[in-house]
Amino acid sequence: MISAPLHLLDCCVITDGGGALVVVHPDLARDLRTPPVRLLGSAEAIAHTSAGRRDFLVSAAAESGPRAFAEAGLSPRDVQMAMIYDSFTITVLVTLEDLGFCKKGQGGGFVSGGRIALGGELPINTDGGGLSSNHPGMRGIFLVVEAVKQLRGECGERQVPNCRVALVHGTGGALGNRHSGATLILGRT
Repeated sequence: MISAPLHLLDCCVITDGGGALVVVHPDLARDLRTPPVRLLGSAEAIAHTSAGRRDFLVSAAAESGPRAFAEAGLSPRDVQMAMIYDSFTITVLVTLEDLGFCKKGQGGGFVSGGRIALGGELPINTDGGGLSSNHPGMRGIFLVVEAVKQLRGECGERQVPNCRVALVHGTGGALGNRHSGATLILGRT
């Protein structure tokens, strides 16, 4: 037990690592050797506690998710895979609820039965996530890199079949106190 109800394997270990993205205008992307991935929608939000008036089980994703989906003209039903920041196992549950994949309080049931595993209804963190892949202090870049690889069909054994729309959500700061959230909806062209 680390801090009830979180055990050792529910908590991310900080590691070394780095990543990069190349962002270009769509006109230039047509001439690249690798298939481009489009940013269909994006939003960010900040959530904070103010004199104890904020619900600790509501994250910034409750604001950024619906705005990103609206910009993309899509809904959670349109997403084939998601990369969600997983500093702790509970972070994924709260974020899934706040993004609209399930109702508040139903995150545990939503992820059970292999639903978020590779081959499940909504594969999440196909690279293993921060809990088993890496977390160099700034995990967000790896979420985007894996989503792009999935959309391009470059993931071999961990490939989500016919992946056309991916969601990426990153969280920064202290989840229960003051934090930020950014949601991206990415699509294959």
